[in-house]
Amino acid sequence: MFDWRKLQIFLKVYETKSFSQAAKELYISQPTVTIHIQELEKQLGLKLFERSTRNVIPTKVGHLFYEYGSKLWQVWTNLERELINFRDPEGGFIELGASTIPGQYILPTILRDFRNLYPKVKIFLRVTDTQDVIDRIIAGFYELGVVGAKVEHRQLVFIPCCEDEIILIAPKEYAKDEISLSELKEVPLISREPGSGTWRTVIKYLSEVGIVPSDFNIVAEMSSTSAVKSGVRVGLGLGFVSKRAVELELGLGLIKEVKIKELQVKRCFFIVHLKNKKFTPACQKFLKFLRKNLT
Repeated sequence: MFDWRKLQIFLKVYETKSFSQAAKELYISQPTVTIHIQELEKQLGLKLFERSTRNVIPTKVGHLFYEYGSKLWQVWTNLERELINFRDPEGGFIELGASTIPGQYILPTILRDFRNLYPKVKIFLRVTDTQDVIDRIIAGFYELGVVGAKVEHRQLVFIPCCEDEIILIAPKEYAKDEISLSELKEVPLISREPGSGTWRTVIKYLSEVGIVPSDFNIVAEMSSTSAVKSGVRVGLGLGFVSKRAVELELGLGLIKEVKIKELQVKRCFFIVHLKNKKFTPACQKFLKFLRKNLT
């Protein structure tokens, strides 16, 4: 019988390009990951990865195995969801994707309250950037997502759910409390990765007043809000973040907000799912609860 655990580990190693990162995300040890991949390669009689001290590179067979293996894994997880409904109508599990701000600062309270009502339902929340959440919903890995930007796509439904404000933060020693749009072009700026909903929103607002990314003085690109906050605190540069994400740091005086004259950046978060999606009973309950408590 095929070992689905080995397939899950292979998929994670392929996606992260790292044995250690795969182990971290699956909450197992790195030697366990190595053993499972070696056993899978032995079972197949083929090599799936080229290994070096720094990189894990999929072989041609590895690429092919991922193409089919990811589809098999999705069929298997969908089957598991359906079977759980037969075993326990009050139970079930939900795979939910969220971008950084809703995933770290909004959804934990929602999940706690939902679990108090439906203690048998298990929810697996994966926090990444907006584009990755959208890609995984389209691929069928997540039933629902909560993201910080809307992307036009014929397969997707975006439901507005709550508002957010994006502010510019600076080290606490920064001399100014307010700058102009022209000054914004000169300050050392920490950007986010292109898939970030926060960064997309900032770019959209600034483009409307004639400022494009090439005008910025970018000193670093960070892949998370936490990294941006850390970079700002040590004086690397200024950065745009959700106000929700820095309430504690602002309150403690660890950083400061710098206003931008004639500019206020606001956005809406969205619940996203596939059109005509057939939700499991557990997910139907959660979607209803989510809309009631976020909209």
